[in-house]
Amino acid sequence: MSTSLIPVFNGDLDGRSQQLCDARDLHQFLQVGRDFSNWIKGRIEQYGFVEGEGFSPVLAKSTGGRPGLEYHLTLDMAKELAMVENNEKGRQVRRYFIAMEREARESRGATYLSVGQQLAIHRQVPKLLGLLKTETAPAIRQTLYAQLCQHCHLLAIPAPSLESVGRSKPENGDLFPAQG
Repeated sequence: MSTSLIPVFNGDLDGRSQQLCDARDLHQFLQVGRDFSNWIKGRIEQYGFVEGEGFSPVLAKSTGGRPGLEYHLTLDMAKELAMVENNEKGRQVRRYFIAMEREARESRGATYLSVGQQLAIHRQVPKLLGLLKTETAPAIRQTLYAQLCQHCHLLAIPAPSLESVGRSKPENGDLFPAQG
């Protein structure tokens, strides 16, 4: 399978660094019958995409006239747009984005897991946190903490520090206290 169907680049969106793609590249690849501007605006409205979460509008460089509006998309939004095109190009781009996600996950050191495996591991995290909060024996706490760290690594989420587990509620309201 080709790994260069649509250029993917790193950018900041939704307060975090993530892989993005240009909506115009996606539109061209999908061979959509509508002009780009109407297509992207219609899809954003039709499917309820939120600026700053799924996409970011960017002013294009002017070529003498009024600068156009480009859109940087998260891979999730790009996959959804490809899916709703429901044509051979849509299926091809979906497979491409799945491969890109797998490559990104593997480059972070996380093992590629099926959705079912991810959900099963995700359900274990609160259980391990609960056990850690109540356990007082240092050796058992270390074992539970090692399991928690492994689960967090597989899910590519940060693990709390061992010292912070046991507080009734993190100060910032997150699942895990902020690392200091």
